[in-house]
Amino acid sequence: MAKSDNVASNRQRCHFGDRRRRHRNVDLYDYFSDEPWPKSRRRKRTVDRIGSLPDSLLVHILSFLPIEDAIRTEILSKRWNSLWTYVPSLLFCFCRGMPDDFVSFIDKTLLRCSCPKLKKLGINLSYYEPRFASNFNLWTRFAAVNGTEELHLELDGVAYQLDENDRYVFPHLLFANSSFRKLRFSLCSVVPTGVVCWKSLKKLSIGYMKLSDYVIQEMLVGSPVLEILELYNFYGVNRLHITSASVKKLILKGCWIGMSDDLNPELEISMPNLQSLEILGAFGELDCRLVDVTSLVEVTLDFDMKFVRQLNILSELLESLVNVKNIKLGTWAIQYFSRTLEELFTFDEKHYWTSQKRIFKCLMLNLKKVEFSGFIFCRPDCIFSFTQFLLKNAMVLQKMVIDINEASSDIPKEVFQAAQKLLSFPRSSSDAVVMLYA
Repeated sequence: MAKSDNVASNRQRCHFGDRRRRHRNVDLYDYFSDEPWPKSRRRKRTVDRIGSLPDSLLVHILSFLPIEDAIRTEILSKRWNSLWTYVPSLLFCFCRGMPDDFVSFIDKTLLRCSCPKLKKLGINLSYYEPRFASNFNLWTRFAAVNGTEELHLELDGVAYQLDENDRYVFPHLLFANSSFRKLRFSLCSVVPTGVVCWKSLKKLSIGYMKLSDYVIQEMLVGSPVLEILELYNFYGVNRLHITSASVKKLILKGCWIGMSDDLNPELEISMPNLQSLEILGAFGELDCRLVDVTSLVEVTLDFDMKFVRQLNILSELLESLVNVKNIKLGTWAIQYFSRTLEELFTFDEKHYWTSQKRIFKCLMLNLKKVEFSGFIFCRPDCIFSFTQFLLKNAMVLQKMVIDINEASSDIPKEVFQAAQKLLSFPRSSSDAVVMLYA
């Protein structure tokens, strides 16, 4: 009896194993075979849950895909054949291949586009040539006619070598368009030939091009509700005197070094209503001065200081920040902004700040938050002396955040010792909290 039970049990196990093997074979057949399913292996028809969604929701889903992938969905069924043509955001980025093919692809795609109003049209082409100007004119006209809210025209790569006269000329049609809310363009020739009318523009980003005080002023006059102005890798601007009450944030990301003929380039900023300022990247020997920024509350200073002249520039910038509550300093600023010409090669960073008797008004009255990013342990004493100085003199400080560099965070012993040392420093503000992130 026991023996027969064992045999039956073994048979059951064998049959169970056979069924599992057959099940696995069906799965492999389903996924890898191009042959039609035998009737014995056909599954019941499943419900097309995605296809049952309304067109508006499907178009919304397609808007998250690269335009090339969205177009490929038209092979799924007749219903999908034209859905992608209603996608409100079209982004074209040239990564590889022939630029002529890329330009032709954009032409054909925009020709089939059925969306009555575009939210965004972005074109990134690193191989711009003057012969493509007519294509760009068609694309920009398409953007204007379709009420595009956000337009990006970014030319980079080998286009840097283009002569100023060979670059794409921003057409007047785009200067007189009240539907734009965000504009970003680079390596174009921008000279308004008439009245600028950007009544809805909230953010303007311009890069890799020659500008002038006149051009900037004309664009700002025609942008009554502009809130954010971003200039990156630019040259030719000497004064940013902006009295508009709407412009609240200015972002400067590097100066196009070597393009300007000015041996002593300077940039004077007077924006009494500005609330946020970011100065980032490489500026060479550009002399940046803040004349009137009395409304500033947030400042980020993270630009390279490889020239002696920039040490004094940073010191002057800090003295101008009387009412600022949040200051974010980059690595260069922390390590070098206290040096003078005489002390450049004999500078004692370890003891300079602890022996500093100079008083900064912003430390005593306004500074509430300090954030260090990319903290490294190659020269910790220099950073410790500066943080000790801030904790001792910032009377209304509420929070100090120190974000440790990833390479340094792999050294747990040093991180723990750093935390202990930072917490031991005396604080003039009873509300000051030190937060260390590894």
